[in-house]
Amino acid sequence: MSKQNTKKMNQQQNREIPKRVDPYKDFNHKESILNKEQVKKRNEATKDYSKEMNKTNSGQRGPGRSMYLGGKAKNTKGTALRIWNYLGRYKAGLIVVIIGVIITSALSALIPWLFAKALDDYIWVFDYEGAAYIAILLVFIALITSFVRFVSRYTMAIISQRTVKKIRKDAFDKLQNLSVNYYDTNQPGDIVSRITNDVDLISNSLSTFTIEMFGSIVTLVVSLFMMFYINWALAVVVILFVPLMIFFTMKVSKVTRKGFVAQQKHLGSLNSITEESISGLKVIKLYGQESNIISEYELKNNELRKAGFKAQVWAGIIMPVINFMNNFIYLIIVSIGGFLAIGTRVAITVGDISAITMYARQFIQPIANLAQLFNSLQQGLAGAERVFALIDEEDEYANDGEIEVDKFNGCVKFSNVTFGYEKDKIVLNDISFEAPAGETVAIVGPTGSGKTTIINLLNRFYDINSGSIEIDNKNIQTYKKDNLRKKIGVVLQDTSLFSGTVYENIVYGDLTASKDQVIEAAKMANAYDFIMKLPHGFGSEVYEGGQNFSQGERQLVSIARTILSNPNILILDEATSNVDTRTESKIQESMLTLMKGRTSFVIAHRLQTIRNAHKIIVIKEGVLIESGTHSELLDQKGFYYDLYTTQFKDLVNDLEG
Repeated sequence: MSKQNTKKMNQQQNREIPKRVDPYKDFNHKESILNKEQVKKRNEATKDYSKEMNKTNSGQRGPGRSMYLGGKAKNTKGTALRIWNYLGRYKAGLIVVIIGVIITSALSALIPWLFAKALDDYIWVFDYEGAAYIAILLVFIALITSFVRFVSRYTMAIISQRTVKKIRKDAFDKLQNLSVNYYDTNQPGDIVSRITNDVDLISNSLSTFTIEMFGSIVTLVVSLFMMFYINWALAVVVILFVPLMIFFTMKVSKVTRKGFVAQQKHLGSLNSITEESISGLKVIKLYGQESNIISEYELKNNELRKAGFKAQVWAGIIMPVINFMNNFIYLIIVSIGGFLAIGTRVAITVGDISAITMYARQFIQPIANLAQLFNSLQQGLAGAERVFALIDEEDEYANDGEIEVDKFNGCVKFSNVTFGYEKDKIVLNDISFEAPAGETVAIVGPTGSGKTTIINLLNRFYDINSGSIEIDNKNIQTYKKDNLRKKIGVVLQDTSLFSGTVYENIVYGDLTASKDQVIEAAKMANAYDFIMKLPHGFGSEVYEGGQNFSQGERQLVSIARTILSNPNILILDEATSNVDTRTESKIQESMLTLMKGRTSFVIAHRLQTIRNAHKIIVIKEGVLIESGTHSELLDQKGFYYDLYTTQFKDLVNDLEG
């Protein structure tokens, strides 16, 4: 096994080890037993929107069609008008499409009339020359119709794809400008589905509904007019069947929709089990639960089979019944037409009867499609409404500052800062401290005490409820956010690398940097040696998230990237908490190089790593309870003293063990 594969397996195993907790604190054995039904109910209540999407082939109608099986748009009119605003950019193309639909519908309406004329005027009297002329004319109409239909559909495809491209771009651009709070309060799957599945729904609706719906309306009107023009009595016979067909289509569509909802629900459950069993395969094998997961999968698979069978059967009923009604109407028209022609001597010909039967089919077919077209419209509007809701979110830079600076001296001051992610839940309460330029301030405290929140506020990921935060004696709210953040370098506990090369991940800190500057940054971060041992050095590929690198290697690359960005203020958020002692030593050395001459904030649980900080502030339950140097805090024998001595005892016990 290769070195990289070994590291990757170790990382996966480490991620499966839960954090150490007090096994007896607030422990109730009966309540702590995993109740899978309760877990499933909770997951069902908070499930990702993306699990409600049917990702099947979108190129067909009826069964297998891609559709959102959730609710309808709340503001149908407003959403439709907004889509029209996007489409309005291509008015010339839309005019081409509309003209094309009118031409194809009109030419299609001519065919039954010409066929009737051929029967009555030429075939019935054995005028083969006239019949041949009609035949040539029909072929010519068919060719023109096919060409115009191709042009209109091709044009509509261009319009819909450009429209969807613009909507998707607007949505993605907004994602880049949203506040961190938006990502905290929305599930990742839901966010991704808005710019993928929801936009696809808009695309499907634009490409199918626009042409099909408009074409169906034109065909209905023209066919109805021609039937009454030829014989009003037979036209009335056809119309009498319309309410029955609409009633049947709507009823079956409603049942079919419920069937597909159930199918998607069970499909989502099956996908969850599959994903869970793959991601947790080692745990399943360690506890010998293979048979249980197989049984659970078999149960859900059987439920999906039943739901899918029901949905497909009901969906498959529509067209056979419509075809039966078409044939039945054909029989009724022929019978009544024959009776009128023979029994009552009404002026009606064989060609008239034939034409009305063909017009009846043209008239009924759009009605059969209306329910599906309406569903397509509702799905597109529902998807569009969700996308537009994202686009309409308040821009993070809407209330931005105006000051831009080339460099910070680095004097940071928190004055009576109070903040809560929710108004009624305060996380930091009246925090005040100062970090002089060039000094290192360490922030310690129990998990959940608000240490990382201080860092988030300094970067203006959130705005405080009250108090003030100043850099170089100016409130940070007066600085432009992007300018502020470019001057602050952050090395996080869990570093994520981007797909690409190692070089691209480092140069991300400063896209204008030269190759020599990137190499120098890697050397300063102690990352150069391990990078050069990779198969392609700086050109080695990085998988998504950097999963083909160890935690320590990712940290070193991240530090090199931060060095290259040359920040004025540095933040190290537990950067060595997930690495071994040897790697920690390298990272500590790199961080000391990075911290020289910069105002630095260090969050650390390993207190021996921050003994040389100029100031240590202790946060507990959102309140600053102690402040001073390492020796001063030990002399006070307060909370910091307890933390430090406890860790020292644990270290001694580990060494003795």
